[in-house]
Amino acid sequence: ISPSAEDKAVDLYVLERAFVSTHPGSEQLFAGVLESYARDDAARAVLRRLDDVRQRGRKRDMTG
Repeated sequence: ISPSAEDKAVDLYVLERAFVSTHPGSEQLFAGVLESYARDDAARAVLRRLDDVRQRGRKRDMTG
């Protein structure tokens, strides 16, 4: 429900992990989902954050 790019990126990461764990070999399917999502201009910030989330795993930075 949160409008922040960080929260949306974490949600996409969790969805991606769910796809991979329940449907082996679905990487291309999820890539298509992200490609479609990227067509929205507002999604670009979320996708940049998704790369950060992937690098650190699901954990969020709890500073501040």
